[in-house]
Amino acid sequence: MQRILRTLALSTAALTTSACQKAPTPPTFDASARLDAAVEDAMTKRDLPGLALVVVQGDRVVYSKGYGLANIEKHIPVSDTTPFVIGSTSKPLTALAVLRLVAQHKVALDTPIVRYASELKFIDPRASSITLRHLLTNRSGLPVGFSGPAYAVPSIQDRGALERQAHAMTLLPLRFAPGQGYTYSNRGWALAGYIVQRVSGLPIEDFMQREIFTPLGMRHSTLEFWKVPNLPQGYAEGRATRNHPQPPSLTREYGPAGMMVSTVTDIGNLLVAMLNEGRTVAGTQFLPPDLIHEALRPQADAESELGGPTKYGLGWEIDSMMGTLTIKKAGSVHTMVTLWVMLPEKKLGIGLAMNREDYEILPLLPNLIKVLAGVAPTPLKSGGPAPLAPPVASSIRAGGLKQWVGIYDSRVGDTRVYQRGDSLFADMDGSEVALVAKNESTFVLFDDLVSHAGKEVTFRKQGTTITLWQGQDSLGVRMR
Repeated sequence: MQRILRTLALSTAALTTSACQKAPTPPTFDASARLDAAVEDAMTKRDLPGLALVVVQGDRVVYSKGYGLANIEKHIPVSDTTPFVIGSTSKPLTALAVLRLVAQHKVALDTPIVRYASELKFIDPRASSITLRHLLTNRSGLPVGFSGPAYAVPSIQDRGALERQAHAMTLLPLRFAPGQGYTYSNRGWALAGYIVQRVSGLPIEDFMQREIFTPLGMRHSTLEFWKVPNLPQGYAEGRATRNHPQPPSLTREYGPAGMMVSTVTDIGNLLVAMLNEGRTVAGTQFLPPDLIHEALRPQADAESELGGPTKYGLGWEIDSMMGTLTIKKAGSVHTMVTLWVMLPEKKLGIGLAMNREDYEILPLLPNLIKVLAGVAPTPLKSGGPAPLAPPVASSIRAGGLKQWVGIYDSRVGDTRVYQRGDSLFADMDGSEVALVAKNESTFVLFDDLVSHAGKEVTFRKQGTTITLWQGQDSLGVRMR
């Protein structure tokens, strides 16, 4: 997801000032045709399987449509009611669940969470000061975490999964004192969901349905992803094979952090409420305006998923990336991607959902903004990624590979590094990838997937700690 938003930043840098300054108007038939043309141009040139789009202007959804295929093999089309696993765009919805309890005077953002869940006994004494605000702004100090064994079939009928995850967190040392740093922590968001469950007395899935999805008019949304029979097939982008069918990484233990399912029509209804101080498409008041402002208010200095500094609200990044106040969130479960962007000064919101993670299609977003502003879009370049020649392996001393074998905690699930014969391999993004030695600590990833083929990773030792890095990004810490 860091790469998704970094690419988005580069693609929006060229967005013309006139396009930003000219307020978009609700699409006419002609504008709708231009939206279609921009989407179809991008999808054709990128060979993207499927995409769904929603546009919000003012207090209503003005356009929603599906394009392409939800399942290539079965020729199932995408519509605006196709359910996608939305990934980390679940986080702003979990924040709304917390704010719902705030509105009911059942919790306060700045009260330590141990007051609401006294059964959580943290081994790190600093954790006694963690608040809900810390969790919702990634400042709790909890390690990153994600979904346990990546892409494993979860124990979906186990309603104790989230509670066990919360108790497991109590055994981890904090990376920093609460409020004294920033780490994008899926564990923190799962813990926020557990507090909602604990205080409300309802399973988090039931609370989200009753208190969030239903009031917002999100009729096709759920946290019970295992009950959705018609999820799109997810794909990973390849070089020789453009679309590799792959499952998403799903687990109930991290539901509040990234496992919600929604449609672009439902996303449109959410964006309407966020852009209109909590007023829903049905005309009801979902939350008091001050709590909507609280969610969208910049509250913490953060390391943007774009790279570089930004501000973080309650689940949202807030900056001026597009020449105007921009509030955004992206989410991915590797094979499905969502991106939500709001330009509050324009009362404009756009939501995208795709069934393949593809960084080169992201200039589509500024193109859609151009279309809505009456500015001609910039066509995407044609062509897919070039094939890669297999890297040449360097000789490594006997036993030099074994030192890196283990399980690494990462944002894309537990990454297993293992040795087979004289070669090192890893389970990454739901598939096996060869690690070709460049030297004893640096390796080149090699398979057909664009997401990592040809990239270098480095193992670093610091005392007894071993971490896995890709460039300046830490992929994970060896846990065992």
